[in-house]
Amino acid sequence: MIDMLVLRCPIQQKFETTFNDRGIPVITEIQREYLKLSDLKIPLEASLDVDGEQLSTAHRWEKIPSSYAHMAFKVFDFRGSSNKEMQDFYIEIKASPAKLMQGHNLYGIDAIGPGAYFMIELLCNTYPELAEYLEPEYWTVEQVDITYHSWCKTENEALQLVNALQNVSNGQTRARTGYSGTVYFGKSNSRIKKIKVYVKLLEVLNYLATVKRSGDKKGVLQIYTDSLLDWAKGMVRWESSLKTRWFERRGISNNLIELCKVFDAQAYWKESTLDIFKALEGKEMRIIKDENIEKQLKDKFPTVTKSGTITYTKAIGAYRVFRAIKSDGWIEAKRMTPQGTFYRAVEMLHDCGLSKAVLQNLQGDGMKCEVIPFIRYIEINFNEQFPAFAKKAA
Repeated sequence: MIDMLVLRCPIQQKFETTFNDRGIPVITEIQREYLKLSDLKIPLEASLDVDGEQLSTAHRWEKIPSSYAHMAFKVFDFRGSSNKEMQDFYIEIKASPAKLMQGHNLYGIDAIGPGAYFMIELLCNTYPELAEYLEPEYWTVEQVDITYHSWCKTENEALQLVNALQNVSNGQTRARTGYSGTVYFGKSNSRIKKIKVYVKLLEVLNYLATVKRSGDKKGVLQIYTDSLLDWAKGMVRWESSLKTRWFERRGISNNLIELCKVFDAQAYWKESTLDIFKALEGKEMRIIKDENIEKQLKDKFPTVTKSGTITYTKAIGAYRVFRAIKSDGWIEAKRMTPQGTFYRAVEMLHDCGLSKAVLQNLQGDGMKCEVIPFIRYIEINFNEQFPAFAKKAA
């Protein structure tokens, strides 16, 4: 599915018709060099919701995530630059078409055209005076994020899979560690492509918590039904972010009209992620089977940050102490863990039904775990990218 689009259009010359003293129409060309930014009748940077309401953009332009619920836009003006080869005066729009059009991006379509033209129409309908400076045939695709998902049995397994991927490397393919539940491949400033793998439901639940606190004026919580959230359990997203140079190197035009004619989301995604899957061949991961204890800790000890994000740092820390006790025994785990951290974890585990006596009697004979090939968890079934209820509705 298409999870993010960045589109660009140069700001063109405009022609005005006036009348001379004898009433004869005179066509006057307004050169771009003399256009003032105020002539565009739009803010230089802002966002629009699906209804065309103007909002401030809560992120730096370069850091707007595919989870962003609105469409951001920004005017770039480099007309004073000495570099005459660069594009010097243009507007970019950026959004997740799926989230903009249907309210969520848990699933969506592979075609690039419907989302792109929805975004363009939203911009032009909101700012009709701007539309006079934009010509449809000049829109280009500067970035497209293509994402598909694989499945794990539980959220715990999904989290362990993604965290295990942080240790993967093979030649030029090296993982960059993200926060828990997220891993990146490729340079952060790459102008060709970037790959991100993450546990989707964690992102969704944090987003819904933020919406709930803000009052849910747009009815977002109604969109994320119980059946939709249940379907997303265990979902691991594999997101390929392709830039202009990726298409240029393959002789593919990034002109929107031309790209719509040849765009093949699945083929582009397979090619761009091929090196990652090669790096995973023959490698294995350990899956620890203690989901019930971890779930109890997370249910009892969530943490809400100043920004409103729900994290489970304390719960995960206590769970790590439990695994250390189970693996190495009480005495060794206590020796290797800071005293305050150790006893706080013991108290938290006690609240989950594990007494000190039970913990002290764990034999330290290793954790029950399965050694599983990565490939078992990364099979992408392109026929299972939509839930059954969505297929029936279609």
